[in-house]
Amino acid sequence: MKITLVTPPSPPEFRVSRGLMGGFGMAVNQELLYPPIELAHVASVLEADGHAVAIFDADARGADSAAALREIAAGKPDFVCLDSSSTSLDLDVALARAVRAELGVPVAMLGSQVTYTPREVFENDAVDVVIRGEPEYTVRDVARRVAAKQNFDGVQGTSHKGPDGAIVDEPEREKIANLDELPLPARHLLDNQAYRFPGVDGAITTLKSSRGCPLDCSFCGYTLAQGLRFRFRSPEHVLAELRDLAVRWKVRHVVFRDPIFTTRKDRIHAICDGMIAEKLELEWQCETAVKTVDRALLEKMAQAGCKHISFGVESGNELIQTKHCGSKLLDSKKQVDRPRIVEVFDACRDFGIETRAFCMIGFPEETPAMVEQTFDLVEACDPDQVQFCAVTAYPGTPLYKLLRGTREFDFAQMTGFQALEGNEHMSAAEIEGKIKAGYRRFYRRPKRLVRELRNPMRFAGKAARYFTLFTKRA
Repeated sequence: MKITLVTPPSPPEFRVSRGLMGGFGMAVNQELLYPPIELAHVASVLEADGHAVAIFDADARGADSAAALREIAAGKPDFVCLDSSSTSLDLDVALARAVRAELGVPVAMLGSQVTYTPREVFENDAVDVVIRGEPEYTVRDVARRVAAKQNFDGVQGTSHKGPDGAIVDEPEREKIANLDELPLPARHLLDNQAYRFPGVDGAITTLKSSRGCPLDCSFCGYTLAQGLRFRFRSPEHVLAELRDLAVRWKVRHVVFRDPIFTTRKDRIHAICDGMIAEKLELEWQCETAVKTVDRALLEKMAQAGCKHISFGVESGNELIQTKHCGSKLLDSKKQVDRPRIVEVFDACRDFGIETRAFCMIGFPEETPAMVEQTFDLVEACDPDQVQFCAVTAYPGTPLYKLLRGTREFDFAQMTGFQALEGNEHMSAAEIEGKIKAGYRRFYRRPKRLVRELRNPMRFAGKAARYFTLFTKRA
């Protein structure tokens, strides 16, 4: 068959990066454009199954919904599958409905949001089937049914309408045990020079070397999408993809999209040793946790081309760390291990690795004084960048189950920076005010201002992103 995989256009107010927040998506500045690597993984499996596949990335093409519909229809596909995100779900569903009406072919939708709210997607006959969870083999099996003109009964990991119109939720599909079995993502279907990252000159791409996170934070979408069990590709398999990027695609900047990149130190040492031995000369960055690195590993990572690490700091308060953050920053006495945390950020500076601290504001129990503890910890670490997000209860997370009750959340407001509601100590407006205050406090310090003004263009970019973060959907 001819199959088209689609990244729908972002809302007009901001760009959505759909792979962030564990596939729920997040509002980002226009300067950030990641490739749809999840769709590229799906595409490679479909191609191995004999299909002719196209990927249409609306944001990379600068296409709005009308243009996207024209482009998708022009390809005359036999089957279409769209990605989704929380904040753009209404627009994603509208495009799916238009594609289904225009082409009269089966339409599917995937992503973490539709995995946990599949029923909303079937309203007004927008889609034929929802792909729940890890998508590669589920989309393959759905495509086989479409090719054979059969229904979706029994296809694990799907939701679809039965003959009586009732929605059928098939059993969950097991997570892929051996990630080395997956072919490399189909980058030949992407414009690899179109993707970019703020502050990086030249094209960037993303790479997923592992899946799963054992820390089980209450707000995290990655454990929902990928599971708690850490699954990883072998160093040899990862190096094959890095070699492909450097030699075939001439892309020199790589963003590893693993939830906790350094979960297995021995594996990262092996990957770094391979990058050094093969002289790949790549510049790369990753996300990880403070407790999964040490000075020797950071030095090796720097030697292999690591230029930036984003650390999940989340909160400087012990209670919140214990209840919501997988105790990421606590020592054996269940206290925030500030000396150890500062030591890690200092080591990164020593080896020339830039850092970012990810922080969350607005946990259910959080008081203004607890927020100040987070600000104090961030200042002690003094990362190169900081990101304060509003705590967001994404569907399916423990936090969502704790907070929802009988309430309905507005998915369109799940941008990552808007507070959906307040808690008993702060209103939603006060939580957003704290986020803004955190940015001002961090970047207005005299020492920080001197450092930032050494690169005025980059500082201007940070300021522009600050104002973009708080844009709301119309």
